[in-house]
Amino acid sequence: MIRLLIVDNERWIVDSLLDLFGRPGKLELETFGAYSAAEALEALRRMKIDIVLSDIRMPGMDGLALQREIVRQWPWCKIIFLSGYDDFDYIQQALRGGGVDYLLKTEGHDAVVAAVERAAAQLYEAVESRQLILNAERQMQLARPLLVNEYLLALAGGDPEALRKRHARLPELQLPLDADAETLLVLGRVDDWRDGFSGGDKHLMLYAIANIAEEYFAKSLSSAAVSFEQNKLLWFVQAKPEPETEQDVASGARPQAEDARRRLVRFVQGTIETIQGACKQLLQLSVSFAAADEPKDWERIPGQFQALKRLLGRGLGLGQELILLDRPARDGAGELPDVRTHETRSRLERVGTLAAYLENGDNARFFEEYGRLMALGAGDGRSAELLRMEIYYSLVPIFLSEIGRWGIQEELGGTIDLGRLTRFDVHPSWHAAEEYFAALAERLFALKRAERSESENDLIRLVRRYVAHNLAGDLSLTRIGEVVGYNPYYLTRLYKQLTGEGLTDYIAATRLAGAQKLLAGNQLTVQDISRAVGFMTEQSFYRFFKKETGLTPQEYKERQAISKTDNEM
Repeated sequence: MIRLLIVDNERWIVDSLLDLFGRPGKLELETFGAYSAAEALEALRRMKIDIVLSDIRMPGMDGLALQREIVRQWPWCKIIFLSGYDDFDYIQQALRGGGVDYLLKTEGHDAVVAAVERAAAQLYEAVESRQLILNAERQMQLARPLLVNEYLLALAGGDPEALRKRHARLPELQLPLDADAETLLVLGRVDDWRDGFSGGDKHLMLYAIANIAEEYFAKSLSSAAVSFEQNKLLWFVQAKPEPETEQDVASGARPQAEDARRRLVRFVQGTIETIQGACKQLLQLSVSFAAADEPKDWERIPGQFQALKRLLGRGLGLGQELILLDRPARDGAGELPDVRTHETRSRLERVGTLAAYLENGDNARFFEEYGRLMALGAGDGRSAELLRMEIYYSLVPIFLSEIGRWGIQEELGGTIDLGRLTRFDVHPSWHAAEEYFAALAERLFALKRAERSESENDLIRLVRRYVAHNLAGDLSLTRIGEVVGYNPYYLTRLYKQLTGEGLTDYIAATRLAGAQKLLAGNQLTVQDISRAVGFMTEQSFYRFFKKETGLTPQEYKERQAISKTDNEM
């Protein structure tokens, strides 16, 4: 979905263009309006905008000054200028600043629609044309050596020595990170490898994903990525020093630290949506992301890392291509304590894969791999017994970790004796031990499914309650996403998957039902009702209502009045 922002100080122009682009067309658009450059800047601060359609001459900040701010905040945004003047100097400045088109207001709606379609095509072509993975294999060998991976994972894991020596180690390893600056983490996961991928292919693809992210992050952020667990990437992200704007110089003000932190979070959360789409388009890989809600001191990075792993592991709904935001205010969890006190030290390669399947709720693949692993324990003799013990005690920390992170000891205790989990000797046979772990895994999967289902139902209720209580207010997907704590792009897909109905369709149906109820009540004018159900103009309300019911609002109102009179007679 492409976000289009329309900016003009003449309200009727904004309203008419919002109505124009609100109709079905070639593009899937989410449209927003701003009646001044100041309102446009506020929208740009709140969300990622893909295309801006703006008047070039406005009171206060003109379109060219707005263009500079757009490029600073969202470098990939496409800009189209509208003007009532055929001014060559303005056109030159606009194109030098990155404007993709320049239209006269007299050219009509068809020309405007065509310009937006061209801008959208350029957005898609930009992803396709960038040669983001040509040097991935070489960079795998040169740009991210083993020492970098080990050190970044040590930082994420809370290694005291790694944290203490970061002022020396970061420059030594040529990592573009400030040892004293706050850092924000982003966790990525390849949801499913295509059949036939070798270990080398997977490493190459992980580096390609890192390169794609670097391409989008580089203009505004300093970042370093590390791969782990065969299918995950972790980014350490910091804001680059903020240059003073013309307004700052004029006013003598300097950028505020809190504003810079918010811009960092907003930019990262908006950009991972684009990175996810590029991975799907260029690499044919489904990638999920979890992003922290605020940057933190280096000493708090381990807690942030654990929180993101938990968030991604319990991500509800689609299972693939998640975009999740760690918002403590939503679930009250905040940072998690480091509950991973039993790390997998097994020499058996499959155990790490089992841990990933259990964490991700992948029942089928878990038991397929589990069966292969437990089959290794068949045999007689002392060596076979030692191998069985090794397998057994490599599984114990995986289950303890999962139980601890989910806090479900009491739920499991009623059906499974957890006291037997750490006792290899209490199981009468290897087959009995195998059945014990299988039953424990089945119970864990069932509890996860139940909690996920409950969370999904809570999400649907929250969305619908917000829509019902805000018919006259802001029902943009961006605002609803902020309320429920999910990326709006992901929220629309999740809502459709859970309910079978598009979120925009549900909003339209709720507005229609609200309008019909108010019209039947015969207490308000059509103009008042159009505002009460969220329409900016009476004309757009008329078009919407006629399209949905085949009647104008006035015709519907009159029919309801006649029907009510007939019933009373």
